[in-house]
Amino acid sequence: MSRAFDVGSSSEQGRRDYQQDAVGHTRGPAGLIAAVADGLGSYEGSDKAAQAAVRSVLGHAYLDQVAVVGGSLKRGLESSVRCAHRDVHHEQRVGGHSGLTTLALLVLVGKRAAVAHVGDSRVYRLRAGKLEQLTEDHRDSRHVLTRCLGSSRSDCTPDVLETDVQPGDVWLLSTDGVHETLTPEQLAAVLTDGADAQVAARALVESALAAGSRDNCTALVVRVPEDDSETVRGAA
Repeated sequence: MSRAFDVGSSSEQGRRDYQQDAVGHTRGPAGLIAAVADGLGSYEGSDKAAQAAVRSVLGHAYLDQVAVVGGSLKRGLESSVRCAHRDVHHEQRVGGHSGLTTLALLVLVGKRAAVAHVGDSRVYRLRAGKLEQLTEDHRDSRHVLTRCLGSSRSDCTPDVLETDVQPGDVWLLSTDGVHETLTPEQLAAVLTDGADAQVAARALVESALAAGSRDNCTALVVRVPEDDSETVRGAA
C-alpha cells in the first residue's frame, strides 16, 4: 500500500484577465504525482496548454509501472514530461492556438522522491524547519524563459532531481504569482504553522494576493505524515 499524504491546492485568477495556471494531483499503487503549470501570458491558448500539461502528467502510467517493475524515477519523469510536451503540441493543433506553458512536477514513491520542472514554476521542500528551493528557474539575464512546453524553438528538457522522503516533510509546488510575491521566510512561516495542506495552500495564495501579486496565484502543498504511517489521512 502506498503512503497516504495530506494534499491541498489553491488557485486564483487574481488581477489577470483570465486564469492561465493549472494544478492537480493523483495517487496510484506506488505513490503520488502532483503538478502545477503556468501558461505564458503573451501566447493565445496558454491556459489550454497549462491544462493539457497537467492532465498529461497525471494521466501518465508511470506510477503503475513503478509499482510493478520499480526502476528509475528520473527516467520516468523525463518520459512523462516528453509526453506532456507532445500533448501540448496536440492541444495547439486541435485548438488552433500557440499556447505555451511551464511545468513543475513532484513524484513521491515510498521513501523516494523526484522533482522535474521546465520554466519558472517551482518545487520547495520544508524539512526540520528549513525551506529549500529544489528547482532553479529557466530564465536568462533578461528574465525571459529559456525553457517551456509547446515551443518548437526553446528547450523542453526538464531538470530532474532525485532525493529522499522523510516523515514530517512538507512539499510546495507554486507558480510565480506566489513565490515572486512572498519571501522564502513568508513561505516557510505558512508551511510550518501546522495547518493541514488545504489550509496552507489557501493561505499562501491569499497572502500573495494581499501582498499585491498581479499574476495568477497557485500553490499545492503535500504533507508527509510525522509518524510515517501508511494510513494517515490523504487526498486522492
